Amino acid sequence: MRSNYVIGLNSGTSFDGIDVALVKFKKNDLRPIFVDGIVCEYPKKIKEQIRELIASAGSIHNLSPQKISKLDISLGNLFANTALQIIKKRGLKKEDILLIGSHGQTIYHKPRVKSVQIGNGKIIAKRTDIKTINDFREADIKAGGEGAPLMPFLDQVCFGKTKKGIITLNIGGIANITATGKNIKPIAFDTGPGNALIDLVTRKYFNTDFDRDGLIAKKGNVIFKYIKKAALDPYFRISPPKSTGKEYFNQQFIDRYFSQIKKKRDLISTLTFFTAYTIKYSLEKYVFRKHKISEIVISGGGLKNKTLVSFLKKILPRINITSSDKYGLPSKYKEAILFALLGYTCLKQIPNNIPSCTGARKKTVTGKICVGI
Repeated sequence: MRSNYVIGLNSGTSFDGIDVALVKFKKNDLRPIFVDGIVCEYPKKIKEQIRELIASAGSIHNLSPQKISKLDISLGNLFANTALQIIKKRGLKKEDILLIGSHGQTIYHKPRVKSVQIGNGKIIAKRTDIKTINDFREADIKAGGEGAPLMPFLDQVCFGKTKKGIITLNIGGIANITATGKNIKPIAFDTGPGNALIDLVTRKYFNTDFDRDGLIAKKGNVIFKYIKKAALDPYFRISPPKSTGKEYFNQQFIDRYFSQIKKKRDLISTLTFFTAYTIKYSLEKYVFRKHKISEIVISGGGLKNKTLVSFLKKILPRINITSSDKYGLPSKYKEAILFALLGYTCLKQIPNNIPSCTGARKKTVTGKICVGI
């Protein structure tokens, strides 16, 4: 008989690699207990294929079915390998694992219309011989929701009963927040770019996938007039619930608002501050007016960008800013933990979307169960 060990798999909007979390659940308790995690970096060829698909995804009609199908199979095998790796690392057997919850890799997301994730769940199920649950966005979209964000469900499970108001802030390629607490009806939405714009520029001009520790941004100057101009973009005036992706915050966005910045370090510094500024702007406009918030709990790759975090602390001086690690949710694995939880609740047929955050008409069970092919 399989235990209550669950594996969560995720590849985020930065597509650095596959994050793997092994968690367990106590009886009648939805709070996931983190056991272990690993990060498996993508081969360079796979990373380029993902980047090419996302870059072509301004419209769903631009996506090549052949390329999607081929990469879907490749990622399915890679995701299966990572699940087998953590099982081996912990000295477990496949019989010890109740299920795998896999988000896959998003290559296209248009709110309320279509969200495409690849990383074939049937292949994962067959390769591992473990029930695999994926496709966590479609049911919410069918219920009239954005299909995002999904993180509020984990945030509500972990922080929903706290007496103080808490903001959880995840900074991946896109930044998203959840406002929760005992007396707060959950609010969640994508604030705008997280690392996406910064990564584009560091890759283009500094031949590196990201600004490690924010060191490049630290050496540049923030040019505020371009930030004020970009902050007038229509996305920031849309009221929640709302979600976005790299289809919107891309090179064209940089060209539209920041092309006149000549020094590349200044450009990275300005884009880094822009991420912090849009987070602050969103909180002030849509959260602080309604709720008293005492703490911001950060997770995601952006937490490693020390310059970005220092900008946030500077422009939000009255709020305590900390890491999700403090609460037993390791920052680098938080999204993988989420998909372990979503898979577990799907199996138990427990509704696992939050309509106040996604805009769905009703609560529903998200996820599809795969048992191999």
